[in-house]
Formats: sequence, structure tokens, C-alpha cells
Amino acid sequence: MHATPSDCGSRVPDRAEKKERTRNRRAADRHPGGSLARRLAIFAVLSVVTLASLVVGRGDAPAAQAAPTPNGYALVQDVTTANIGSMVDFALIPGKPDEAVVVTQGGVVWRVSLTGAFARTEFGNLSGLVRSSSEEGLLSLAFSPNFTGDSRVYVYYTPLATRCAPITRCSRIARMPVVNNDMVEASETVVLDIDQEIAQSNHNGGRLLFGPGGYLYLSIGDGGGAGDPNETGQDINDLLGAMIRINVTGQQTYSIPADNPFVGVAGDDRLWAYGLRNPWRYSFDRVSGDLWMADVGQDAWEEVEKIAKGGNYGWDCYEGNASFEPAGCTSPPSPFIFPRAVYAHTLGCSVTGGYIYRGTVLQEIYGWYVYGDYCSGRIWAVNPADTSNPVQLVDSPYNITSFAELPNGELLVITFQSAVYRLTCAATPDSDGDGHGNACDLDDDNDTFSDASEAVIGTDVLDRCADTTTPDDERGPAFGEPVSPWPADINDDRFVDIIGDISKVTGAFAQSVPPAPARYDVAPDPPDRLIDVIGDISRLTGLFGTACVP
Repeated sequence: MHATPSDCGSRVPDRAEKKERTRNRRAADRHPGGSLARRLAIFAVLSVVTLASLVVGRGDAPAAQAAPTPNGYALVQDVTTANIGSMVDFALIPGKPDEAVVVTQGGVVWRVSLTGAFARTEFGNLSGLVRSSSEEGLLSLAFSPNFTGDSRVYVYYTPLATRCAPITRCSRIARMPVVNNDMVEASETVVLDIDQEIAQSNHNGGRLLFGPGGYLYLSIGDGGGAGDPNETGQDINDLLGAMIRINVTGQQTYSIPADNPFVGVAGDDRLWAYGLRNPWRYSFDRVSGDLWMADVGQDAWEEVEKIAKGGNYGWDCYEGNASFEPAGCTSPPSPFIFPRAVYAHTLGCSVTGGYIYRGTVLQEIYGWYVYGDYCSGRIWAVNPADTSNPVQLVDSPYNITSFAELPNGELLVITFQSAVYRLTCAATPDSDGDGHGNACDLDDDNDTFSDASEAVIGTDVLDRCADTTTPDDERGPAFGEPVSPWPADINDDRFVDIIGDISKVTGAFAQSVPPAPARYDVAPDPPDRLIDVIGDISRLTGLFGTACVP
């Protein structure tokens, strides 16, 4: 599981805009379209408002700001019936959006209500099958993608020694049926036993998850002991220190997906990635499908990385970005992939992987990967889209064993303190003193412009002119194009007009756009990622006839 002690030691325009409009009204009258155009614009807005009344409300998530507020977040207790010791995993029950199971290291699985509608009940009990000590035990559970039809649940655990025979020490993936909210342990089917190779009780990994393609993934450690004594990390012919990917759906045990990276070439066909030390927790981004993982380090560095098919993540040649054991590392099976983020043991000693945040409450961290540390209780977020430094969200007093993602994208934090918490905004810092902490305040400085928009266009939509004379070219760096400093002028003629600007936005009504700062020209108000009446069309028509003044 986590590091043992030996591991740790080892918006409304402002008055300036109104003045600018008055100054430019005469220019507006001279501009093609004049007062007739203004009437047409108003008609267009009314038409769109009518259309909007017929459109079902959308749930598009808000865009992230340039960076989250450091230490601007907090943990609040949630799922209060999950006041259980030694919790290590949490999984939503398919077909029951308000129910989940909590997994304990000792082997008991509890069914809990997300809304408090019922007291927790026992869902399964593997305590008679599991060897639970140090980092061993029942470590993870995953429901079949077809659970509502096949009632299958998969578990990952360390069996009692007698149940591993002829292997001395093993880690096991097993399948069990569920009948009337009760796992039938007596009907266990062993899917895969993995030889841990040495008599150590650590570095088992690991998590079971079904990926976007329906295949089952398992993260597993290097077999245990300090410094990878059996050199499994760089061995592509065993299953240790790796990510495994198999097909279990409709199988008696499993089959191997044809697109696994080592099929038909040297290496174990079941491997998806390798060079890992003790990959305790990982997840898939619900939007992109990308796989993000946290790998527990040895004596100095914890690391976070995006996992790619066939990737070699360096252990034990490297710990984080630092050389660890250079002998035999000059010709690895494939080039090393270095972490997206690392932190030293001055900040913690055992990283716990989380999720790419895709909720709607914590707008600053939308699209950022959230993770924590078991030893220190710190939680960070890192931007997958660039190389910026991670931002600490909260320094908590809890031992964080896992994270969970709710149906609405909000994040839960699972702890060894017999409690589950939800990540939320802290009351401080509060720059404008309005009672809303900066992390959840769309307008920290109370200037009537959203902070996310200001990060792209500045405080005043008229304060700068277009940086190019080429129309419709500010979709952002992701497209090799600049970001418009004056998004009200979509066609870059330094004027807000109907044909070039307003009609373009009304024609794109209800379309979604990418988050700031990368945006399409038809998004004068990028924070809500939706072309709408209040945020975009009314603002644009309100600026009709104004000219950009350098």
C-alpha cells in the first residue's frame, strides 16, 4: 500500500466602458449599419432569447483559471456513514447513482449511501481470505462495466499464504458474483495470481479500474524490499513494477487485448506500461480518457505521471528525475519517460493519486490533476496542459489513502481517520471580503469581470486593440494562433458590428467552447464555456458601435 517507515526513511461593463461608448457613438452612426443595424441587433438578441427559452439547460463545466488559489481549499466531511477504519478504496455502484462501496484493508466491503438515505450495510467480507499486514490486504475493487447485467465484481488482494500455493507470496485478481447486494465469496473465480517473488509485505500496488475501452487495468509494485532487489522495474518479462491490462468481460478468466504494446514482440503480453515502483492509485480522465498515476518513491522523491501505452517510467534507474541506480541503465528496453511532477520528502513520503477534476464547483481547478500525500495530508493540483509547478490546495491533518470521483465530478478524499471528505473551497483567502473564498469566487476583485476572463482579455474589454488584422484568428496557442486581447471584435476590424461580430455569435448560440485561455472567437465570455445570451450575446450587442482605442 503506502510507504512504510522504512520506505519513508529509506459581467456588467464599468463606467469607463460607458464613457468609451458615448465617445464612440458618433463613430457608430457613421459605421455601416448605423441605427438600423442597432435595431437588427436587438431583434437578433430577442430572437435568441426566445430560442433560449426552448433550450434545455446545459451542464457544461466552467473553465479553469490560469492557476488555482494556493491553499484556497478545504476538506468537509461527506458520506458520513462511511466512518470506518482502514478505508483504502471507494467505488460507485453501477445503476445506483446514490450508492457506493467502501473497501477496507482488512477485507470487509461496506455499502453506503451518498445521501445518507440508509445506514451502512455489509456488502462483502473477504477477511477470511486476505492476509492483511503492512501494505497487504484487500486493496481495491472494481465493478464490471456490465454489472447491471452480469452482477460481477472484481477484487485485488493479497491472499493467505496457503491460498497462493504453489507460489510463496502472491497478489490476486479475483471475480465474485453479487446477489442481493451481497458478494458471494464462496463463488470466487481466480482471474490472475501474480508472483511477488520475494518474502516482503510491501509494494503490492495497487488499484483495479476498468478503462474507457472496457479492459481491466491493475497497477502493481515491484515486489517489495528497498531498491528493487530483484530488478523487476526494468524487466518487461514479468508483471511487477508495472501496469497490467487484460480483458475479463465475458471471459472465464481473462484474454489479452490485441492492441497491448508487447503483443507479438519481446515482453509479457499483459503489460501496458512498466518502470514503476509502487503505483498505489491512478485514474482515467472522464473527458479525455487519459490515464494519470502517482508512483510512491523510495527515499527522496514522489512522482506523478501520465501513463502512455508501452511507456517506461524509469524505476529503478531513476527515482523521480534523479538517478537512483545507474548500473545497467544505459540500454533500457525503451526510452525513459520522466514525471510530470515530483516532490521531495520534505513535503511528504507517500503519494496518493487522484483525478483530473471535472466538476463544476471548483472552477479554478477544472482540468487539473489532483493528488495528495498519505504521510503529510497535503493535496496539490497540477496542470496537465503545461509544465507549470503544482499548486498546493490544502494542507490537511489526514492520512490520505485514496480519492474518489462522484457522478457530478466532485472529488472525495478517503482517509485512515475513519472519515471521507469532499474537496471544497476555503473561506480564506477572500480578496474582496464578500464572504466567498477566492477559490470559488468568480470575481475576486469585485470589478464585475470574471477572473477567468481577465486572465485572457484584461480588466476592460476595450483596453487593448486586436493584435492582428487577420479576421477570426484568435483561437489560441493550441491552434498556433494568438489570443485576442479584445474578444468583442471577432473579425479584427477594430469595431463591434453585426456582420463580423454579433451575427457570428448569435449563429453559434448554445455551442460549447474550450476553456480559457484557449478559446474560439465566438466566445467573448470564456469562463462558462457556453455561447449564451447573458454572457456573450447581450454583452456584444451592448458594445455595438464601439471602436477599439489603442
